[in-house]
Amino acid sequence: MITENERDKRAAAWLVEQFGAEAVAEAENRLAGARRPYPSNIAKVLGVTLPESLKRTENPVARQKLAAMKAMLTK
Repeated sequence: MITENERDKRAAAWLVEQFGAEAVAEAENRLAGARRPYPSNIAKVLGVTLPESLKRTENPVARQKLAAMKAMLTK
């Protein structure tokens, strides 16, 4: 499974927690065509939608970095 960022890591962990590592690996093997094994594509194979709560990080350091980036963009 491709995990390029923290959101992907949270999604991967959620999929394994919900379905088990074996089911997630089997879903990865069933990806059709040229679809890459991102957590979102694996979720589609499993027939689920990733929860909205996985999109937001609760990590205070990440939140500070995002706030600093937003501040730089508004200047």
